[in-house]
Amino acid sequence: MSRHRIARRRAAAAIVGVAVLGLLTGCDLFAPQDTKYIQETADGVNGDIGAIFIGNAVLLTTDASGTTSLVATLVNQGESNEDVRISTDAGTHTVTVKPAESVQTGTPDGESVLFEGLGAKPGSLAYVTFETSTETETLNVPVLDGGLPQYKDLAP
Repeated sequence: MSRHRIARRRAAAAIVGVAVLGLLTGCDLFAPQDTKYIQETADGVNGDIGAIFIGNAVLLTTDASGTTSLVATLVNQGESNEDVRISTDAGTHTVTVKPAESVQTGTPDGESVLFEGLGAKPGSLAYVTFETSTETETLNVPVLDGGLPQYKDLAP
């Protein structure tokens, strides 16, 4: 075989290799990348008010006219204590979160945040306002009845 023929074969192999590589990786050009759109898997809702992160907030009740408990995690990502006021149509509670710590509400070992006569039925949504000294956020929080196994022992 001549040098010219060998060079042609190498060039053809390189072109075919580049074409195959382009075909195999080109589908990523137009396909949506799911890792860019991270969604949290939770029953509740999340929010941020300044240095405070609100995680998986849900309201639990067995009777719309009775007691409703807020189950959530409050995380202080700041460097100073934060007082978080939690308000609904049925009242207000204040929870203090120390820097770089978290507080669970509505759990046996956590802070008790109970609202009497909120009137929110299981399956509905209720407005809960979270407020620090600098920011306020109102979340539309789902109301559950404790039927899910993870909430069975937490319903008031």
